[in-house]
Amino acid sequence: MNHLTNVNSATALTLKETISEICPDLNLCGTTDKSPLDLSDELLAYICSVIRDESPTAPDATIEQWVELLEVLRANWLIPLFYSKIGSLPQECRPPEPIADEMRQDFLISVVRSLHMERQLREIIEGFQEQGVRVLVLRGPALAFSLYPDPAMRPSCDLDLLVLPEQVVQARDILEDLGYKCLAKRFETSRDFFREECFIHQKNPGNKFPVDLHWVHWELHPFFKGSKEVDIQDLFQRAWKVETPTLAFETLHPVDYLIHSAIHLIMIHKNEMRLSWIYDTALLAQHLQVPDDWETLQERCVAWSARIPLENCLRMAQVWAGLELPEGFDDFSTWPQPTEDERTVWADTMRHHWVTILLKRSLSNPSLLLKRVPSLLRLLFPHPDIVRFCYPTSSNWLLPVSYVRRWLRWIDDLVINRIGELKQRG
Repeated sequence: MNHLTNVNSATALTLKETISEICPDLNLCGTTDKSPLDLSDELLAYICSVIRDESPTAPDATIEQWVELLEVLRANWLIPLFYSKIGSLPQECRPPEPIADEMRQDFLISVVRSLHMERQLREIIEGFQEQGVRVLVLRGPALAFSLYPDPAMRPSCDLDLLVLPEQVVQARDILEDLGYKCLAKRFETSRDFFREECFIHQKNPGNKFPVDLHWVHWELHPFFKGSKEVDIQDLFQRAWKVETPTLAFETLHPVDYLIHSAIHLIMIHKNEMRLSWIYDTALLAQHLQVPDDWETLQERCVAWSARIPLENCLRMAQVWAGLELPEGFDDFSTWPQPTEDERTVWADTMRHHWVTILLKRSLSNPSLLLKRVPSLLRLLFPHPDIVRFCYPTSSNWLLPVSYVRRWLRWIDDLVINRIGELKQRG
């Protein structure tokens, strides 16, 4: 730990200016409408200092302001990480005791959830291995068990698994034998449009995390002209093996994970970015070997049409988590330039919701539109089981209400995007 440092508004001002410069159209709101940038300068600088493993003196703030900090951290899924970091700090560096108690409760809940996640993941992996199905664990659980000292520091809400397309049906059967229900079987009819099938446990949905079974590794594959050029077999050949005393699995190589995370964070969730995802970026980058992995990263991010979001992701990690890029790779002007197709999709992404982009691209190509009509209808009117799960109501006959809630959320996202576009023009 560094020596004690005083929190000052100049740090927060620099942070806000840098964030606005990097991503003027992106929202750091997590699961609420309140951004960390809405906090007082002193509390914002305090968050940043703790995340960077500094030892900041706790700012002089009212209990109401500390509650706001707590809400922001919770919305960004950062409380378990934050609580772990302040635990080793002197008393004068910690939040007031009532706030620390709230954080402690959230951390303990995360510990319990992590244990459940580990047990569930181990059961699924063993089931796949017995049947000869190779699987890569993605996102939260993979990151929690491979990058963090304690997996409880990185909360998750579901399990994301990637299998080879030729093993999707077999993997689905295995999950169903383990007691899971597939909410909509999309693979046979819409494998080139959708990327996953969703599963919930039939007997114990309250204590079993939902499972997303993927056959495509990136989420914007329908948008890009060259998406079929990405070889999923290559991801399995480069897979990163993770072993803990109680769990062993494979996940994406850190290079591939960085690119995947950048697309997920910057292009899919630009209106609800979480600071926990940005911290993931910093940890992943620290696992890259110099210079080989960084050179591979430069090449693959262009090939995967993720050059622009990757730069934004890394720059955000520099600002928030103090990530230091290695010499020779710290000047993005020297990196390979993005393709024109990526520039077009990026410009559309910054102006519109991803559903709007998908419709726009489909309408611009009549032959493609005819092929995608069934998939577009499934996107607008998903299987009732999916809608009930994502937008639950008190009774099954209220299913239309669930559909309306889904559409209203899209409308809300579209309005947010439109406001951002008008601000940019103004």
